[in-house]
Amino acid sequence: MRTMIVIILALTLLAGAAYATDFSTYTTDELLGLRGTMWNATVEDRAALHTELTKRVPEMTTEQKKEFSSRPALAGRGMGRGRGMGRGMGYGTNCPYRAN
Repeated sequence: MRTMIVIILALTLLAGAAYATDFSTYTTDELLGLRGTMWNATVEDRAALHTELTKRVPEMTTEQKKEFSSRPALAGRGMGRGRGMGRGMGYGTNCPYRAN
């Protein structure tokens, strides 16, 4: 009996994770505003947002297309933009691995 309850609970949780947010009810401007703000969203939600925006490209205005093709304003915070680890080993100009 206990095994059956665990199986049902596991299937319920897996089925809930399989559904992404339905972005078809959002306006194009709302969707463009969400870009770069979905740090805690699931992979499925991010993929659903991108898919919905890609579907709407033919109906977008020139300004919306420009915004869609550019990098989101809030994207790329922290690592990968010259901050955090990975900036070098601290040798400065005396780095033995640097070709002067």
